[in-house]
This record gives sequence, structure tokens and C-alpha cells, in this order.
Amino acid sequence: MTKSNDPLALFRKEANFIAGAAVPTRLPKYDLPEFAFIGKSNVGKSSLVNTLCNRKSLARVSHTPGRTQQINFFQVGHEFILVDLPGYGFAKVAYNLRKSWESLILEYLGKRDNLRVINLLIDSRRGVMDHDMAVIKMLHAMGRHFQIVFTKSDKITDRLSLMEAANTIIGKPLNFIFTSSRTKDGMRELQMSLAAKL
Repeated sequence: MTKSNDPLALFRKEANFIAGAAVPTRLPKYDLPEFAFIGKSNVGKSSLVNTLCNRKSLARVSHTPGRTQQINFFQVGHEFILVDLPGYGFAKVAYNLRKSWESLILEYLGKRDNLRVINLLIDSRRGVMDHDMAVIKMLHAMGRHFQIVFTKSDKITDRLSLMEAANTIIGKPLNFIFTSSRTKDGMRELQMSLAAKL
């Protein structure tokens, strides 16, 4: 990794899609640190990845929940890799396809040695839901380091109540970051949190 006096400069480096994997046997292996993004379908993962890297179309944005059917890998400079995981919790996806996604996600999260931080994205307007709690319990059981990234925060006004409710539901202190891909609110904080793990 190239050292920089400005950690945020890392996110201004060229970013490119480098691989996609729809089955566990196709997961690529890299030596670079990885930061994963996981969340419910339509939570805004792809939009967040694009905004984080100051790009408009790095990650494919779909308005149809359940469209992302593979794990997508994006390399930023020669520094790190951002990993966009398939969304969960969308009932209209066929059962067999949903189970294959779950197996893929479990394989990635459970065995990735260079995975530094998992960003669990939660829609600010809805708070922590049952599907989110299932993922939180899974990450705790795996011993994985993760933080909560609230998306679409420009659409709410009471962040304190949302954090208090999340802490009550989760029962363990976590790092919370409020973001908005529309206003770019929270992007600097998110970038700093990731750069600190390099």
C-alpha cells in the first residue's frame, strides 16, 4: 500500500471492476485488503460504493431489488478492494436462488483472510430489521469486525433516536456512520474509518 499524508486521497485513485463471482468456487483471491458492503436489497449498496469512490457508474445501480446476483470486486488504485455483496431479505427472489446467494455470502465472509471491515448497510428510514439482526448475529459468531452504515440519512431528522433504538435492539456498542449518496453526507467519515484499517 502506498503511504499518504491524506488518507482520503486513497479514494481519489482510479477504481475499476475486476471480478464477479456467482458461486463459491469462483471467488477470486487477492493480496490486497478488502472492505465488504452488505445489506438488504435496495438499501443503496451500489450507490454508496459509487459515491465513496467519486464515480457515477463503478457499481451497477438497479432499482429492482434482488438484481445483484453475484459478489462484485472493485480495486481502488493498488491500495485495496471494495466488495459489493448480494442484497438479502427480498422475498420475491426464488428460494433456490436465495439459498445459493446465502451460501456464496457465507463462504466469502467466513473464509476471507484479508477482509478488514464489513460495512452493514441499513436504511435510515426503517432502522434495524429482523434480517439485519440475523446478519449481525452471524458476524458476531464469526468474530468479524463490522460497523453499521445508515444509508439515505438525508431522509430522516432524528438520528439520535435511531442510534438509541439500534443500540437497544443490537445490545452491543457498535460504530454508526450516517451517509447519503445524494448529498454525500458521511462519506468523509466512512472513508476515514476504512483508511484507518489499512
